[in-house]
Amino acid sequence: MSRSAWWGVAGVLVAVEVAYAFLLWLASPPSPGEDLVGYLVTSAALAGPAALAGVLLWIVWWRRIGVRTVGLDAPARLLAAATATVPADRREWGSAMRAELAQVSGRRERWRFAVGCARAALAPPRGRGVPALAVAALAAALVVGAGVAVGRGLPELQVFAVTYAALLGVLAVVGVSRTPHLPRADPLTTIMGLAGVVACIAVIGYFLGTDGVVVLDPVAAVTLAAVLALGTWLALAPPRALTTSRRARRVGIGVGVAVAGGLVVAARLNDIDAGQGIGLYVLAVPVAALFFTALGVGLADRSIRAGLQGAVWALMATCLFGFAAYVVEASRYYRAGVHPIDGDPIAGVLGGGLHEAVGWVLVYVPAAAVPFAIFGAALALGSLPSVPRRPGASADAGPAGVPG
Repeated sequence: MSRSAWWGVAGVLVAVEVAYAFLLWLASPPSPGEDLVGYLVTSAALAGPAALAGVLLWIVWWRRIGVRTVGLDAPARLLAAATATVPADRREWGSAMRAELAQVSGRRERWRFAVGCARAALAPPRGRGVPALAVAALAAALVVGAGVAVGRGLPELQVFAVTYAALLGVLAVVGVSRTPHLPRADPLTTIMGLAGVVACIAVIGYFLGTDGVVVLDPVAAVTLAAVLALGTWLALAPPRALTTSRRARRVGIGVGVAVAGGLVVAARLNDIDAGQGIGLYVLAVPVAALFFTALGVGLADRSIRAGLQGAVWALMATCLFGFAAYVVEASRYYRAGVHPIDGDPIAGVLGGGLHEAVGWVLVYVPAAAVPFAIFGAALALGSLPSVPRRPGASADAGPAGVPG
């Protein structure tokens, strides 16, 4: 690889290490008197898989797109990266813009042209300002209505309801602004995604309304709202990049539901009185499930992209259904005076189920499993035979041996 590629590797390593160290600090800050050097070394070690996964993605991207930017100036690189994201029906437009940039002289003019084209590539104008404003007005009304209604009926859920409604409104406005027609979501994706969201909201409302010691602090409420808003968006209007493989969607959702169901079975088979927790299941099974989903789908579809799609859908289903399953099963452990993760006795703290579920299912599982999903997809890519490029094939098809 060129020097630019190695600089990219270094940048990815540093960015991922810093991001994961920050997340670890938020989740478990160093205690007073703890050795800071040891804490930082531990953080770096825990971030190792994610950093390696980021490097793998960078290398794949470089082999497909980045290598074509060698020798270009910064505006040309920006335009090349932006036009590489456009769908097939706009590739001719991207090629025309790159050719036109070559005729533009002057650094300021080249930057202005490249930034304008990049903005058009990532957010193409659709002439739908009025519908977007109407959706924004409806979203604002929904936020206010949700805040008032939930605040009166179940005040503990007000922060979640307002945040969830606001995020859905933002996603709706962005979707209407960018899409000229309503998306045609796969029925299975829509049904299962919305079922997972409804299950999460149902268990939250039930335990907040019936158990006086169950609480949902603002940080957990916002985290939960963000995940459920993302799940709703994926269920109703998934981006094109996640819908090119039907197998990925079906296998991924099936795996996620199976992981959540397995959590229930494992909890029911455990002897709570003997201190048998579900920590090992939560720590290991989702990680292994996403790894093998990405590997299997990638091999079946002969595509690293399909493998990653399968992992995304598996993660969505795991988080949604797994959260609901964890809350229900954790409540049994707490009522028995046992911690659900390690099985240790606890003294009278019964209201931690929601926070435990947010921390373990919605934060730990994505942070730990996504890097291994990338490993699985990369392993599938490495297991595929190299396919030489056809003579005269377009450069947009990617280099030989790197299936899409």
